[in-house]
Amino acid sequence: MKKWIMMLLVLSIFVLGASPASAEKYDWQDENYPFSKVKRVWVEDIVLTDTNEFPSEILNKLLPEEYWKNADRLEEKLFTGKNTLSVKLDDPKSLSDVYVTAELLKWHDDSYIKPAYTSWETRRSTRTVRRSDGSTYEEEYHTTVPVYHPEQLIYTSTVQVRFDVYDTKTGAKILTRDELRLRDDSRQGQRGIFGRICKSFFDDLKKKLKNEE
Repeated sequence: MKKWIMMLLVLSIFVLGASPASAEKYDWQDENYPFSKVKRVWVEDIVLTDTNEFPSEILNKLLPEEYWKNADRLEEKLFTGKNTLSVKLDDPKSLSDVYVTAELLKWHDDSYIKPAYTSWETRRSTRTVRRSDGSTYEEEYHTTVPVYHPEQLIYTSTVQVRFDVYDTKTGAKILTRDELRLRDDSRQGQRGIFGRICKSFFDDLKKKLKNEE
């Protein structure tokens, strides 16, 4: 019986510059699949499903370009069928070992109100101290003071992409990733997030193929 594993990383909080971000990433694979035998990876065009909030139709061209730029990270494993005389023109994918599909599931701008709050912060100051002989010197000291932060409107950008990898011969799914990333203090910042999601997937896939050799 095949052994399947599911790895769940939920709301892993990290910092990118000054903008908090979170990610939900689901990874799933067939543990018994012989990844060491994979020599050729065919990559399908990405399907752009959620395009309602695209600020420009140009993204229909820019996102596939970004996707393919990251697919090139597979280097010699990436199979395009070019310069292969035996390729059937109607089905070059058939000469690959596995193939990758991808779908843009979510592209969304939103916002929320961050409530007002008070934090305690340390302040550094100096003061003049007089010695017994009448001379003076500067002394540094610290105080803790309350700082009020008013409520704030926070814009967010969200992107979700799903990747599936199949065995070409059997059509069986052997690996999948569903990743959603959200970034605060970002308005229409999805293009950068999309690029990072694609980079992460193809880097990890390349690493998996190398580690299995």
